[in-house]
Amino acid sequence: MSSRINTILILGAAGGIGEATARRFHSLGKQVIVTGRQQDSEKLEQAARELPGLHYRIWDLTQLDTLQAEVDGILRDFPQLDTVFVNAGIQHHYDIFQNPPPDLAQQAVQELTTNLTAPILVAQAFAPHLLSLAKQGVKTNIFLTSSSLAYFPVPFYPTYCPSKAGIASFCKILRWQMEATGVKGMNVVEVAPPYVDTPLNAHHRDQTDALQGGPEKAVQPMTLSEYIDKFFQLLEETKQDGSIAHEIGVGFGGQGQKAWKQGYESLLKGSGMTD
Repeated sequence: MSSRINTILILGAAGGIGEATARRFHSLGKQVIVTGRQQDSEKLEQAARELPGLHYRIWDLTQLDTLQAEVDGILRDFPQLDTVFVNAGIQHHYDIFQNPPPDLAQQAVQELTTNLTAPILVAQAFAPHLLSLAKQGVKTNIFLTSSSLAYFPVPFYPTYCPSKAGIASFCKILRWQMEATGVKGMNVVEVAPPYVDTPLNAHHRDQTDALQGGPEKAVQPMTLSEYIDKFFQLLEETKQDGSIAHEIGVGFGGQGQKAWKQGYESLLKGSGMTD
């Protein structure tokens, strides 16, 4: 529910879904802070010129040794930050057995660091602040972006798929641990987009299309504008107590989340490990 969001930090917002999400929240009158890497500085500067009041930070999430300092700096400048949206991600296409890239190990580490390790560390670093505000009666939220590929892995992305599956799992664990504190008013939300037309896979889209039999037979992406409209529509579909839904999945992403809840979650509850 967007009305419970006032000041939002969106990580990975120099393009694609992150940028479009930031622009929509800005249009709703929210205070928005966005981040991107050094090579994205011109895009971030342009966004700040176009969107009065938008703040941006240059933050490379793969630099893990500076992560806590970045978090501390943001909280110092925005002490009433109530929402963190961890959206940063990269995607590599390769085959482990046939023509693997010469820098396979380095590429895999970079992808896992960006997509899984850094988001977990970011969430852990902001969690005490968000929980503290929630104890004071401020509604707080943390969104983490997984993917439909967290639930439906494909052979094109041997590192991307497991990294997003890890995010989906971490969201559930973070939520369970937060709920165990007894504090109300803090939401942990897993966002699972489908295949969306963004620059994420632009450099290898022809290859993945070819592996599916060509562009005519390949799965086609949802337009970015359609995805953003559907995401914000689902954001407003709150639970009975007025809080944001635990999962926001569009298209195939929503189907994956639903299948997990109907299957694995019920089995997990039956084991007695969760309520």
